[in-house]
Amino acid sequence: MPVEALALVVFAGAFAQSATGVGFGVIAGPFLLLAYGYERAVVETAIFSLLVALVSATKLFESAEIRATVGLSVTLPLGVALGLATLSVVPLIAVLGFFGLMLTGLGAALLREERARAAVTSPISLRHVSFGREMVVVGVLAGAGAALFAAPGPAAAWGLARTRLPARAIRGTLAVYFVVAYATILVAFAVSGATARVDVGPVLVMGPICTAGAIAGVVYGDRLPGNALRMAIGLIVAASGLTILASLAWRLL
Repeated sequence: MPVEALALVVFAGAFAQSATGVGFGVIAGPFLLLAYGYERAVVETAIFSLLVALVSATKLFESAEIRATVGLSVTLPLGVALGLATLSVVPLIAVLGFFGLMLTGLGAALLREERARAAVTSPISLRHVSFGREMVVVGVLAGAGAALFAAPGPAAAWGLARTRLPARAIRGTLAVYFVVAYATILVAFAVSGATARVDVGPVLVMGPICTAGAIAGVVYGDRLPGNALRMAIGLIVAASGLTILASLAWRLL
């Protein structure tokens, strides 16, 4: 795949993630997988996602909901451990199938919910948002996704969208959480030696392009109303599930 095409894909993925809070892996991941193979694509997805998170967090840090950010970050290690433990006893194909079906269903459910609430446009105060056991489950699932696919985003974004947080708070919380999550993932990759598979040259070339996409996404995302943002998250989460199922079908064929 030409470098120019990959650069465009990286820009689009960075723009989507910065604007909505999630989406780099869904948009750019399949193309990186096609260009470089699974091992290198997963590491580069984590590198670029961390870069986008750093750019977004710089702009949106003050909007992050502290309770949700801490809750997701605290449950990350447990989710990572459970994900790795699951992979040691369950075949990868079964894990892919479970996550693919789960994310597709969650995304579709969120889209249905947003369509049903389309007439509700009043903003929701942070004082009225609660974070219960559901967010603990979401944090664990996000950690498992981080360990297995370098993708904590779909589960975390779905959980935050369900809380009815204001749009900017969702994006800010995801950005700060992703700084923690992707930094943790990359440290784990470095310890395991996975980062040795990455060609530093293309990453350095596309880094500024990724940064430009993230900056443009932050500006555009500030214009998205809450309903539109949650609809976008629902589409991205469902697309994540379908992408995983497609990769599973490819493996089986």
